[in-house]
Amino acid sequence: MAILGIGTDIADVPRFAEHIERVPELLDRLLTPAEQRGRTGKRRTDASLAARFSAKEALKKAIGFPGWLPWQSAEVVPARSGAPSFRLRGLVLEHFHRIGATNIHLSITHDANLTMTFVIVEGEGPSLSPSVEWDAEHFG
Repeated sequence: MAILGIGTDIADVPRFAEHIERVPELLDRLLTPAEQRGRTGKRRTDASLAARFSAKEALKKAIGFPGWLPWQSAEVVPARSGAPSFRLRGLVLEHFHRIGATNIHLSITHDANLTMTFVIVEGEGPSLSPSVEWDAEHFG
């Protein structure tokens, strides 16, 4: 098994919260109901909501998803250990299988007004990054 792709994203929590306050329906487009509310049914904190969106942005980069990501097709869920993980469906799951991916690792951290996510995708497919021997003329 090899690393197929890596993605990272940083979200400014107050900026994310401001967008959601200005356009409340945006939250329903970006996050599933389970991502928006904790086990108690209460709305998650702005930092937690921003982190879940940031995780989806990092996933998009890690799997090389072309174009607009159907946000509801990638859901941040807790793994058995309690660590954050993904549940994929629809076009995102199809793309995941198409590239030969089998595993996703997700790390989320919060500090002050920022949240950062890091995603590593493993599998049997070819790496989504060019090899180090890639011809320099492609960088033009």
